[in-house]
Order: sequence, then structure tokens, then C-alpha cells
Amino acid sequence: MLRAMNRVSQVVTQHLETHPIPGAAWAVGLAGRLEFGCAGHLWHTSDAPRVTLETIWDLASLTKVLVTAPLLLRLWQAGRLDLDAPLVDTLPEVRGMPLGTATVKQLASHSAGLAALSKLRYWNLPRDAALRRSLEEPRPQIGITYSDQGFIALTYLLEKLYGSRLDEVAERELFAPCGVGLTYHPNANQCAATELDAATGELLRGSVHDENTRAMDGISGHAGLFGSVTDVAKYLEALIGGRVLSAAALRVMGAELARDTTDARAFGWVLRFDDWLGGQVAPAGALGHTGFTGTGAWISLETGQINVLLTNRVCPSRHGESGIAQLRRAFNDAAWGRKTALES
Repeated sequence: MLRAMNRVSQVVTQHLETHPIPGAAWAVGLAGRLEFGCAGHLWHTSDAPRVTLETIWDLASLTKVLVTAPLLLRLWQAGRLDLDAPLVDTLPEVRGMPLGTATVKQLASHSAGLAALSKLRYWNLPRDAALRRSLEEPRPQIGITYSDQGFIALTYLLEKLYGSRLDEVAERELFAPCGVGLTYHPNANQCAATELDAATGELLRGSVHDENTRAMDGISGHAGLFGSVTDVAKYLEALIGGRVLSAAALRVMGAELARDTTDARAFGWVLRFDDWLGGQVAPAGALGHTGFTGTGAWISLETGQINVLLTNRVCPSRHGESGIAQLRRAFNDAAWGRKTALES
């Protein structure tokens, strides 16, 4: 087991030494038997504080699978949401709009036909008005197109059905019951930095990196969540252990909803496919997701394994060649190999 964990640690630390990623933290193992590691600095200068297991990271699009997907599935298991029904059945205000005929499953699997990029940041609207405006987006695509737009629309749906703002719903329904410190409102002094803000020239630290989320006061279903590696891993233990969702809801979460030659989608999560970022030795049915800032989480509902890798690869700029795809694949190939060691 020690030799296997050393292999994971070596993969990450050697990559940090040869690529411009300031820091990283990781968790690997079976639920209830996780091991943790960390390396590097909170930002890109050598005098920056060292990363610890308590360092808080901008989780970016991990928000989609840690907040939005489970909240939707909790509504489904309570009989309050039909995931296969046209959205207009739940939201009469989308009648006559392109999204009116889309389903929650299509939105959650990026197969609703929405374009890849949202221009919400340019609308200059208050948050509530921007959410309503997101329901009017056209659906020009076919197949799978990874798009934040669908999860912005799902934010509107969740807030409508739960009757509260998304950060309040997530804390009440998910984080407090699991005893984790995942949050939309981090202590900036505990955060790893992300990118130099073009407007101010200062490093973003504790302020969400995603521009559309910033235009929504930092609270959305597609990005905005912050957390430490220990809290992410503890929450994933609760998720796959049935303390967040029922067994039936977990089956819905992991079922294939859309697939093409370069992608495979479950409910929010990415399913294992050839050359995915979750490594080539991942078990069949493994699920994963990444975040633009350099974060990632991968799970197996069958074996109970959890792999979490959190980095700030966009610090000080998203435009450097960080080799993050290479790192994610190598990390996961090493991590999945721990299953035998843990069980021996």
C-alpha cells in the first residue's frame, strides 16, 4: 500500500517540478480508507506559503457534480421532479422557448443542443434577471456539446423548486448533513490563488475564477464552489456511501445518457471512455469530472474508490502549457492501481 501511494505522490510531485503548476493536493483510496498528499505552493512564486491538506481550492466545474447533480437527484427521489419530462412541465415560463422541450437529463448530460459558451458575463444583468435570461438560449447543436449554459438554466430550476438561493440550498441539503466545509463563501486567506485578474492585475484568491459565475455574484450550478481536498473526499465518501442519495438515485447518476466517439456522459458526470482523463486502467462504469482551474474527481460506484486531484494550474495564467491532461491521466493510472494494494 505504501509503495502504491508513493507512486501516486511521485507522479504529482515530479509533474510540479517540470511544469508551471504551483501546487496540488490529492486523495486516493477506497471509501473509509483514503490517503492524502499535497505539494507545492499557494501561488506561483517560491516565497508563497506551502499547500496543506486544509488549503481551499476553487473547484470550478466540480460544482456541477458536487452540487447541481445531487440536488436534482434528491428532488427526483422525493418524487418532485421528472427527469425525462419536458422542462416546460416544471417551469411554465419556458413555454415557447427552445429549452421548453429539453429534459433535465439532456441538460445534465450536455446533450440538450446548447452552444458551448455562455455570454452571460456580457449581459450586465442582476443575478435573478440573468438566470431568467438563461432560459431563452437557442439550441443550435446536436449530440454532446459541453456547455455551462445548461447548468445555469438548472440553477434557475433548483432555486425555483427549493425556494432558496443555491448556496443556501447546498449548505442545508448537502454540506451540513455531511459535516463538510464545502462552500461558495471561502476564507480567502486559506485559498490557493488562481489567475491574475485582467481588470486589477491582482491574483484571484477566494474570488471565483469563472467569469460567468462572478457575474452571478459567485453562486451558480456550473461553478463557484470552493473546498479542501479533505472536504471533497469526505463528501464523495458520503455520496457513494448512500448518505446523500438513495441507491436508486445513485443508479440514475451513473447510467449512460449520451455517447459519441469522443465523449460519454452520465447524469452530470463523465463516463469512462477511450483516452478519457480518468486513466486507462479505470474500472468499467467509473465516473469523473474536471474543473477548468485544474481540479478533478473520479469515483467508482462499484468498488467504492475515490480519486481527487486539486491543482491551481491556471496560476498565474491559463495560457501556459501546464500539461494538466497528461497529469490527470498519469495520476489516475497510478491511483486506480491502488485497489489491489488496499485489498491485499
